Amino acid sequence: MRRTILILVILSSAVLSCKGPQKAVSYNDLYSEKPLTIYVAPITDNAERRVVKYPGDTKYNNEIDLAAKYMFQTAQKPIARQGYYVIGPAASMQIASEETRSQEKMMIGDLKSYKNVYGIDAILFPIIHKWAKEQDEWIVYVEYVLVSTTSNSELMHVWVRGSKLVQLNFKGEPQTSKFDAEFAADMELSNASAQRCFLVEQVNDYVLRNLPTSSDRRQFEEDRYFKAHPSYFSYYFSEDGTIQIEKITMEQYEQECFVND
Repeated sequence: MRRTILILVILSSAVLSCKGPQKAVSYNDLYSEKPLTIYVAPITDNAERRVVKYPGDTKYNNEIDLAAKYMFQTAQKPIARQGYYVIGPAASMQIASEETRSQEKMMIGDLKSYKNVYGIDAILFPIIHKWAKEQDEWIVYVEYVLVSTTSNSELMHVWVRGSKLVQLNFKGEPQTSKFDAEFAADMELSNASAQRCFLVEQVNDYVLRNLPTSSDRRQFEEDRYFKAHPSYFSYYFSEDGTIQIEKITMEQYEQECFVND
């Protein structure tokens, strides 16, 4: 609980320091449509797996598989905090099993059947593009797209370079930080898996808590004057628990994510 409270305080400070346009501008269509029920689609995981040649390859593949699952499982909570009704993970998987289109086609296709059949107002498509590392920093490139089932228009589109300080020992294994130790114990995860799951959960929380408050709540009108996140930004979680947010360009994100190995 103490860890959660500290992180929430730090996140609140980070939100205030991130200079973006007002939510009324960034989320104009969302304010017009006033969605209430959101369905989180299963994670589109485009991160490359290592060809298994050594024991460490299997371990790495398992870590990023687990992180993708954990990202899906933790996406609903911050949306619910904003006052939306969110389809739970089990029901979401059942709904996904009925869909024959790829998620890429769904994102540009007609989603009105989700409104008619399930009463869903918007679908969130979370996408993991890539995992990378840079010295003592683990990095994940994530994209979030929220699409209306009424108009098929985008209600939110954000690209995030999420990273976390991960210090390694002489064997090249990640050392446990004070923020990950309790998390790893609670989830019964290895330290490396906990580091990755912790990162995607924090990125989820930071991005999705910036959604406008649901129109069911009295804060709906007041919320439109707060700052929205930039479309492209980096999120860095340091060892002491502080978070650094920096606006980046589309070119910078795409160069790192899609061009660089």
